[in-house]
Amino acid sequence: MFDQEKPIKQVINELFKTYKLTGKIDEMKIWSHWTEIMGTLIAKNTSKISLKGQILLIYVESAPLKNELNYHRSVILQKVNTFFEKELIKEIQIK
Repeated sequence: MFDQEKPIKQVINELFKTYKLTGKIDEMKIWSHWTEIMGTLIAKNTSKISLKGQILLIYVESAPLKNELNYHRSVILQKVNTFFEKELIKEIQIK
């Protein structure tokens, strides 16, 4: 009756890809772990995170913090990708 049985995880991942929800789910994962990844100070001053393809947009309210984060984009990139153990993002933009 069921010739092609698949694990539920594979079926769910296929659904996410079909309905283009993978990016949104990755964005939610980053946001939910943002304090762990970047620390309390940066997390408190981050108003929004958005993922456009493999570009992570970080919105901060403080101009000095924005400037500091711009200098450390490569470190942030490494921290996020290391935390998720895959190359989730390739570029970071601070807004």
